[in-house]
Amino acid sequence: MAKNGNTFYLQLSRRIFTDEYSNLSDGAFRLYVWLNELEQRYTGESRDFFFRTNEELAKDVGMSDKTLKKYKKELIESGLIEHWLGHFIMPDGKKSEKKVSCYRIL
Repeated sequence: MAKNGNTFYLQLSRRIFTDEYSNLSDGAFRLYVWLNELEQRYTGESRDFFFRTNEELAKDVGMSDKTLKKYKKELIESGLIEHWLGHFIMPDGKKSEKKVSCYRIL
């Protein structure tokens, strides 16, 4: 079930269209829209963040890893998203070796 129970429309904050964010690059804007889509797809009542590997996100958005990191940094610095690294906890209680990027839309 998509966040807010909506499977047909993307909910996007209007603040992205204010003067405060008028200097946001087109690529960062595009990534922000994609992150909103993924947030609505992968979060719900029990969790307010989602995770993707950089490889998965780059493929989702159609960007190279280097370009993705550049635009991700721009969004973090603008205060539009929160980002941290995480691990899966394996059944034996150990952390996975593979890191994932966790995202929260602010």
